[in-house]
Amino acid sequence: MHYLDFRSDTCTMPTKEMLIAITNAKPGNDGYGDDPTVNELEKNAASLMGKDAGLLLPSGTMGNLVALMTHCNRGDEVILEANSHIFISEMGGIGSVAQLVPRPIEGVRGIIQPEQVEKSIRLESKSMVGTGLICIENTHNEAGETIFPLNIIVGIAEVAHYYNIPLHIDGARIFNAAVALGVNVRELTRQADSVMFCLSKGLACPIGSVLVGSQEFIEKARRVRHMLGGRMRQAGIIAVSGIVALNSIIDRRLAMDHAMQRD
Repeated sequence: MHYLDFRSDTCTMPTKEMLIAITNAKPGNDGYGDDPTVNELEKNAASLMGKDAGLLLPSGTMGNLVALMTHCNRGDEVILEANSHIFISEMGGIGSVAQLVPRPIEGVRGIIQPEQVEKSIRLESKSMVGTGLICIENTHNEAGETIFPLNIIVGIAEVAHYYNIPLHIDGARIFNAAVALGVNVRELTRQADSVMFCLSKGLACPIGSVLVGSQEFIEKARRVRHMLGGRMRQAGIIAVSGIVALNSIIDRRLAMDHAMQRD
């Protein structure tokens, strides 16, 4: 039996290895930072993405919201693609909760160009809010999981960092992009200041997403997660399936999924 329900990768079922690992997990209290399994997952996830630290969250939507609120001040503009998940599929949290102003750009199959981003940047003045964050989505859900070309990611990052603006990647399915391109996932995340990826889609975990970034960023994000009600207690039973996924699902099973979908 395949672990993936082909209606959607959001209908994945945990593997037998995950279910066994869950029964043997040794959780602590993640609210106090002493759940060893959560700490291991966060460390492993950050290392895979080439970042300093990670943060386990219940969902990708919360992960993106935490990133927005950690990077930005209220009233900042956020540049993103017009059909991005953050803008159209996360219940308007960018405005109603984070109190940020979205500045959508029309892309081509979800892809926006560095030149478009640069033209959309606002510098803060006495009468205008400034751009506080640039977001891209890789793969792009609404565009049929379009993969952002690496050279465009690099170009957008160069623009962002020239203006001292952070770049966040909504990488819910970033490992699918890496497997499809045949590259290490770090190649797709190296330029970003933060990345969110989901455990509960193609990686088959029952719940969870991880946000990664610098140590300073994650320390601040941890406080934002708490404020939003995302701090969990004995979360090792969630985290352990994520560890299994990162160790066994990415290279072998995602490639198999891609082949089966093409067939």
